[in-house]
Amino acid sequence: MAAPTLDPITLEVLRHRLWMINDEQGKIATQISGSPVVYEAKDFNCSLLTPEGDSFFVGVYTTRLSLCLHVAAKHIIANLKDNPGIRDGDAFITNDPWAGASHMNDFLILAPIFWEDESVAWSGIAMHEMDVGGPNPGSFTVGAKEVFGEAPVIPPVRIVEGGVIRRDIEEVVLRNSRTRELNALNIRARLAAIGRTRERIGDVIREYGKEVFLEAQTRILELVRRAFVRRLRELPDGTWREEGYLDHDGNRNRLYPICLQMTKEGERLIFDFAGTSPQAEGPVNCTRVGLEGGVFSAVLPALCFDMAWSPAALTDVIEIRAEDGLINNARYPAAVSMATVAATFATQHVASAAIAKMLAASGDPRYQREAQANWMPTWQGAIVAGQNHRGERFTGALLDQAGGAGARVHHDGIDTGGTPGSPSMGIANVETYERQNAILYVYRKQGRDTGGAGRFRGGMGTDLLIIPHNHTGPLDVTVLCHGASQPEARGLFGGGPSSVQVRLMLRQTNLAELFRSGFVPTSLGEIESKMVEALEAKDRTTMNGGDALLAVAAGGAGYGDPLERDVQMMLNDVVLGLVSTEAAREVYGVVVDADRIDADATERLRSDMRGARMGRKAI
Repeated sequence: MAAPTLDPITLEVLRHRLWMINDEQGKIATQISGSPVVYEAKDFNCSLLTPEGDSFFVGVYTTRLSLCLHVAAKHIIANLKDNPGIRDGDAFITNDPWAGASHMNDFLILAPIFWEDESVAWSGIAMHEMDVGGPNPGSFTVGAKEVFGEAPVIPPVRIVEGGVIRRDIEEVVLRNSRTRELNALNIRARLAAIGRTRERIGDVIREYGKEVFLEAQTRILELVRRAFVRRLRELPDGTWREEGYLDHDGNRNRLYPICLQMTKEGERLIFDFAGTSPQAEGPVNCTRVGLEGGVFSAVLPALCFDMAWSPAALTDVIEIRAEDGLINNARYPAAVSMATVAATFATQHVASAAIAKMLAASGDPRYQREAQANWMPTWQGAIVAGQNHRGERFTGALLDQAGGAGARVHHDGIDTGGTPGSPSMGIANVETYERQNAILYVYRKQGRDTGGAGRFRGGMGTDLLIIPHNHTGPLDVTVLCHGASQPEARGLFGGGPSSVQVRLMLRQTNLAELFRSGFVPTSLGEIESKMVEALEAKDRTTMNGGDALLAVAAGGAGYGDPLERDVQMMLNDVVLGLVSTEAAREVYGVVVDADRIDADATERLRSDMRGARMGRKAI
């Protein structure tokens, strides 16, 4: 290798400058997008890549999206370099899960960055689109058994040629969408962000020179690799096993195991998914893209918390083993429309749990403190579609059901912390969804008793109730999650699991009468209905006037023995409405009476509960 020409100070300046360029392209994209999925929930991500298509920076938004951009870049370089060619001012688009996209809703745009007729980098942005076609509004296709029953798949094609959008290709991309105006604006948001990145990269090269810029990319990857290898050396060797379950495949309510054996040997980390379920006849599968995205979405926040997020630096250190045809490494033509919130998320879930066990097994207090129980198992999703009172059609993805974070060795999990691996993801405003969709929120709040019990408890999830409002005719509703049949966020070292995820359709409620009387309910117990319909983990139904949809998102898992929880912390939880007095008594052994702790009763109860565990005394 040639001797480095970059001094350490210049390298550090360029490292942070390029990092900020990548962050800026994310900010530009959110400022132009008209979709609350992007500008409020931040369900997108961006990346800077080397001329060869290796990611040397990814953003801090939804990691599962950006971690696939290198796959698409390499596909474009390998298959389109000669025909139609890759030139300055071009940009390519795809939603093909076998060519780089996580699932069909996540359209990617990638563009080469040239300097004097030489490719010096790539810029890429992935965004979740509200709808990309297919039989179900929102394109999460309940009922599909293979990809042919889902939204159209578009392989990588050139959408911008020499700086000009190709209208024919744009129309191919937009034609099948129910939200074409939003999707068209998102195309321009990506292109504007990429345009700004081209300008910023040009500024860097003009100031430092092309060779220095190219060397900086290589050196950044070397720095991150060395830091990661050093971290692995400091962690214990061993093997840790974890197993999770996907419930319901979009057609049948059955369980699909996701099995992981993670081995750390010296400077290598191996994720082996032997024993995982074969791919399902339903839309819950993910491709190899989703498998890798799930693993790296666990690795980056847990092991690279003080490093640049440079996935390409880790590819020869981390090995992922999974045979073709598994539910998280599905072969074409598997159905994959729910991939990101099904098999990919479940893969991330078990990987995070295994990493937490490794950190907890460390003899180094620095790493023991980083061990964390699992967060919520996946997005508790809802898609609503129909017509408003003006006869205008709408389709809305409600990305506002924030789950709880897992508890840590020294602290409770974050209440309504969101989804793991997405540090800058947000919860959308109620007012935005009510303005764009014919719905009304009766309430949205933190869900009591949704977090796992423990010496440190898991964060609480959300509890919300929505009804049709200013609508014409019934609303089409699709719900999707897993962890509905069983708790999926399991605790560490005696910590309890989170709640299950709940979706209920209340038919013919008395909400109109309550509103007329001036009363706004804040809990399910204050509402009457003719029938309560429990929706399956993946389900599609209709919601009529007078009906209401209740959705409870799970919290995070707990850490440590609940009987060791500080009683004053317990009192605070009860007073704030995060834990019920019943759960305080039955799970934590804490007796709360009139917003105070009954110390004597608590001591007796905890002693009895410990005795019952040892078989000495029944409760």
